[in-house]
Amino acid sequence: MVALEALLTILKMGTNKTSLSKGLRNLAIALPLLFGAPIVITIGFKALSKDGVYWILIIGILLALLAIFATALGIKHLMNSLFEKEE
Repeated sequence: MVALEALLTILKMGTNKTSLSKGLRNLAIALPLLFGAPIVITIGFKALSKDGVYWILIIGILLALLAIFATALGIKHLMNSLFEKEE
């Protein structure tokens, strides 16, 4: 409950709503990728050892890189929305 009250207090302050929504959208995109990419990488390693198929592993690594990029971009947008100076 305290976290919700703190979030509402932050939103009432001078928060850039567009940058905040971009940050939350990027983090929402990154969340399934953060869980899915390791699963695909594991399946890729098993397919590599069993059949010599490497394209599943490559897809998993690309998904992991996309998850890292989306998370960093989301955190950047969140920080800009919270700490940007009013002009």
